Amino acid sequence: MTKATFEAVFAEQWAALPPVLKAHYANRPFSRDRVTVEGVMDVEMAGWLKVLSPVIRWSRMLTPYAGRDVPVTVRFESERDSQAFVFHRQFRFSQGEIVFHSRMIPTGAHEVIEYMNLGIGWRAAYVFDGQRVQMTHKNYVWRVFGRLLNLPKFIEPVIGRGMAWEEAVSEDEFIMRMELRSSFFGLLYAYGGRFRIAEVTYQDA
Repeated sequence: MTKATFEAVFAEQWAALPPVLKAHYANRPFSRDRVTVEGVMDVEMAGWLKVLSPVIRWSRMLTPYAGRDVPVTVRFESERDSQAFVFHRQFRFSQGEIVFHSRMIPTGAHEVIEYMNLGIGWRAAYVFDGQRVQMTHKNYVWRVFGRLLNLPKFIEPVIGRGMAWEEAVSEDEFIMRMELRSSFFGLLYAYGGRFRIAEVTYQDA
């Protein structure tokens, strides 16, 4: 069987990942593999950011609402013609269902670019520290007309820098948190919660 896409990302750390995190990252490249997780999240937004809810909803890059104990389903999918690791997120807020997705592209050992809508990407370091998978901000990129451009660092104090972590809590459950923080405005956006592996399906292209 072809190795998992993220086995090369975690490199020498792959063998040490807890079973639930290996299942989370089980998708193989160039296949139709799917891993589904179910959970509940708390979603936080800066008060002033809520004013931009219609713009955020249009961008499909984040959820336009905050909430507690929000039921969430996430599908991690492979693509038959690429090594992309695709996130399909489904949030069931009291205001209605919100769906958005992103595509993770490995760029080397311990490095991934997560592309959101509009071609904007977040380059992050991926490291398993023995307890948690830590995702640490490197920079933002923009894929436009087939070219990959590094966005200037001076925008980061305004739009924020991302960070995230994931930690196993049982054989089939993990907890996670993602934050977007600005050095000017503090916490802009965050979500975190507990997830259970619901299904792992291997299917060749």
